[in-house]
Amino acid sequence: MKHPLRSVHFSTVIGIGAFALCLLFPLTPTPANSSDMGMALSLSSPKPSAHPSPHTDDILAALTIYLEARGESFAGKMAVAAVIRNRMNHKYHSDGTVKGTVLRAKQFEPWIGRSPGEVTFDPGNQKMQESLLAWELVQDGRNVVNGAVFFYNPTLVNAPRWAEVHRKVATIGGHEFFNKHHM
Repeated sequence: MKHPLRSVHFSTVIGIGAFALCLLFPLTPTPANSSDMGMALSLSSPKPSAHPSPHTDDILAALTIYLEARGESFAGKMAVAAVIRNRMNHKYHSDGTVKGTVLRAKQFEPWIGRSPGEVTFDPGNQKMQESLLAWELVQDGRNVVNGAVFFYNPTLVNAPRWAEVHRKVATIGGHEFFNKHHM
């Protein structure tokens, strides 16, 4: 007789475990220190992306989270997911849709110069599954990054211009998160 648990997929077990951890240990961002802000790069105004996506909204969001935060903890993936959701909810550099948010020109680095059709979601990839789970979990409106609509990794890029005028609200892993309110 076949054991009933042997038919459960490994990714399902990982997803359930990550969900349980979120319930046991809610995310609390590290308070920001305004002295951490550095010099800035100039960005032109963003325009809607010309890249169509062959992916569903959930998979496109998960791919964006994966590409932005694949080296981050699950909390870091949740934080990036929350930024996407916050932008959608506030229609901040967004038309309120996943595609109109993550594919908007010059907004999310993974899609600058890359088409979503060039990236495949691999259900066997644990980090991709974690990214999808993070996206699903933030849909309940949980406050992961104090309303942040911006983030960047200061070890990878110079501070963008917006980091000088917006308030840093959290540091989670390698990313610093900012909301749209002025300091």
